[in-house]
Order: sequence, then C-alpha cells, then structure tokens
Amino acid sequence: MSEVESRFDVWRMRIGLFGAPATALVVWLGSDGGPAGKLAALFAATAILWISEAIPPAVTALVAVALSVVLGIASAKEAFAALGNPILFLFVGSFMVAEAMSVHGLGARFARATARHARGRLGSLCATSGATFLMSMWMSNAAATAVVLPIALQIARATKDRRYAAAMVLAIAWGASMGGLCTPVGTPPNLIGMRAAQELPESAGLAAFGFVDWMKVATPPALVMLVAMWVVLALVFRIRPGDAPPPVDVAARPWTRGEVAALCAFVLAASVWTLPGVLDALGVGVAKELKQRLPEEVVALLAAALLFLWPINRRGEPPRRALSWREAAGIDWGTVLLFGGGILLGDLANKTGLAKAWGEALMSATGASSTWAVVALVTGAALILSELASNTAAATLMVPVAISLAQATGTPVLAALLGATLGASFGFMMPISTAPNAMAYATGEVSVRQMVVAGLLFDVVGFAVVLVSVLVLVPLLAP
Repeated sequence: MSEVESRFDVWRMRIGLFGAPATALVVWLGSDGGPAGKLAALFAATAILWISEAIPPAVTALVAVALSVVLGIASAKEAFAALGNPILFLFVGSFMVAEAMSVHGLGARFARATARHARGRLGSLCATSGATFLMSMWMSNAAATAVVLPIALQIARATKDRRYAAAMVLAIAWGASMGGLCTPVGTPPNLIGMRAAQELPESAGLAAFGFVDWMKVATPPALVMLVAMWVVLALVFRIRPGDAPPPVDVAARPWTRGEVAALCAFVLAASVWTLPGVLDALGVGVAKELKQRLPEEVVALLAAALLFLWPINRRGEPPRRALSWREAAGIDWGTVLLFGGGILLGDLANKTGLAKAWGEALMSATGASSTWAVVALVTGAALILSELASNTAAATLMVPVAISLAQATGTPVLAALLGATLGASFGFMMPISTAPNAMAYATGEVSVRQMVVAGLLFDVVGFAVVLVSVLVLVPLLAP
C-alpha cells in the first residue's frame, strides 16, 4: 500500500477499536435493556469491528459468541452450537477439495488450456477471466484468483501495455467474484442466503431450497455480469479485439497422479451435490431420500476424506496421499468461524424480535412497500456495505434485515433475501472490498483510481442485473 493508504488503514482500525464499544454503549442506553436491546448493542459493535477490521474478523465472531453468553442473550449451549452448524462443514469439505486442486495444479492446468486457445488481447482477457469464473464456482474466490493471476500476468506483461495489464488483473479478480455467485460453495454469502432460505416457514415448498435451486437463480445473473464485465473493461481501458498479445508459455504438461485424484474428488462432489435436484426435476421418487442421506455437507466431507486415502506416490517413492493434514490445515478456518458467529447473530435477531423491529423501522424510514422497492433497497445496501467490509460480514448483517423488511412489508421474502445475498458479493471499487481485489491491486498493475472508476460503473451494472434477475427468476421457483 502507499503511505496514504497505509495511514488510512491505521486510522480505520483505531476508529473501529474505540468506536465499537462506544457505539454499543449508546445503543444499549437507548434501548429498554432487554435481550433485543443487548443484542442490538452487540450487533453494532460487531458490525463496526468487521468493517474496520480493528481485530481479525474471525476473532470478532468468536468474541460475539462469547459475549452473547455473558450478556444473557443466549445460553452457552445455544451460542456454541452455532459453531457446529452442519452447513459449516460444507465449507470445510469443499475448502479441502479446493486445496487439493490448488496443491496439485489442477486449476492452473485448466487456466493454461483456456489461454492456449485464446485469440487476440480481448480473447485472452475473456478466456482467462472465464477460466477464473468457472473455477470460483467450486473453490474460494481468493483461491481461484491465486491460481489464474500469475498466468494472466504473464500474458498481460508480455504486451508491455499498462492499460491492458490493469484490465487483465481486474478481469481475473472480478471474474472470480462473479463465478462465486453460481453455486452455494462458491462464496460464503451464498451459504448464508441458502441457509436462510431453507428456514423460511412461509416458503411453501422452498424449505428444501438446495444446490440446484441456488444455481437456477444465481447462475443467469452471474453469466450476464461476466459478459457485462468484458464490455466495461474493454470500454474503460480501450481494448481492441484485433490486438494480439505476444506468444507466451502456456504449453500443455503431462498429468500427475495428484491432479487425477483432485479431479476425481471434485467430480464426485459436484455430481452428488447436483444429482438430487436433477432427479427431482425428472420426477424420480428417490431424490428426497437421497438428499436426506447425502446432504451437501456430508458429500463435501466424504469427497475430502477420499483425498486423504488416495495414494499418489510412485513405486520407490515415500508414501504420499493426495492431501495431507498439513495441507488441509491451511484452509481458511477464519471464514468458517466468521460464518459460525454470523449464524448465531442472525438466529438471535429472529429469536429476540430485533430483526422484526429493524424491518418495521426500515419500512417507516424509507417508505419501501413494493417488491421492487424492497429488493432494490436491500440489494443496494448490501452492495455498499460490501465495499466497506468482507462479503461474508456484509451478508451476515444484511440477510436478517432483508428478511425482516420483506416480512414487515408483506413482499416476497425470498426475493429480498437473494437480493441482499447476491449484492453482498459485489464490491468492485476498492482494494479492501474483496480478497481478489486486494490480490489484483498487489500486482502493481492497477491503480486505486482505475479500480474505482471501472468498479463504480460495474457496481451500477451489477445492481441493475441483480434487481431484474431476482424479480424475474424467483417467481419461477415457486411450486
């Protein structure tokens, strides 16, 4: 970071460190002192700490869990049960499969193969960002970016065109964010939204909102956004399709045993995740039982366990499995803990009536009453918040608000929930908004000004795409 950015970061953390307890005290003193008031104070402090990152977000989540017991909002058993929620293990298993793909270079193989067949500068940009998009459907956005970014930089820097290099690194970062929208395991906010959808009592058949249901509503806007991203970057950075980059080394390489093992585990998990939804669409009666016996989190753990059993060493070599515990321990445990803390806060917001009070207050303050107005409000708020905090924190804070606002106005809850969830995965303007943004900025090829200008335009396009997509696609899910 530059000196100015470094100073801003320091002041942001200092303000958060002192502002969080001060704000919590003000909120608590202004309440009736009951459980909802205490939770509102805890929510305020947690939100400020997440946005400012005064302490690591995962630690903030753990402190929130502990303080919910200290303040008498939840029992110890109830509070810590959130850290053992089954959906957290979908994270754990899918992260391990993705780690094996990264360790053995399976993602890099796919990215090289895609780049090898690209034509022209715009074609290379589209191919590499498209590869990132597809990979981030099944692994974390940061992991997909880390795999493809070195290959993209090799192509971009060979052109000796700084504008093209800036466009390329942004395409990789944003392509990862867009691909993450498509599946529940693509990015943490998706699981927050899917879990909330599964718990809607008035969903009338959508309580089984699963993997395929999510893909039905999230993949179309993600694909539209991918194409829109190519257009935005081509216009902002003046990329001409006819300009071909110099040849670079993206030659094919022999397959390794580790790559084969990682590919098999990935195909197994992805197939079983989607199989119940496909069978249900075909009217096969076994779909419901299959989903009960093999829910997404169980499939993820079994696929990960396969990697610990699969030998990949050749004769005469030391024993080696496709994934070791040392490698598996390097997954993003902080996101798992952050998600667990978010689950608890969301559940307590409903239990104490705080979410209902938020919804009524928002309806009174904004006058939002139609489906369009409610979805636009929560999508826009989540998008803005995602520029300031991690997408997981943004979804954790906005999903309960979206549900409560929809309930207060009598509008479709699922539409508001999905608008907030998808909006929380945006945040294209600042290096601090997402991990892929930070990684793109760290290459030194894109300036903050370039990211803000292109990101602002892309945010506006994304807001419109999400709004229209949610309002069009959600009614199609109704039984």
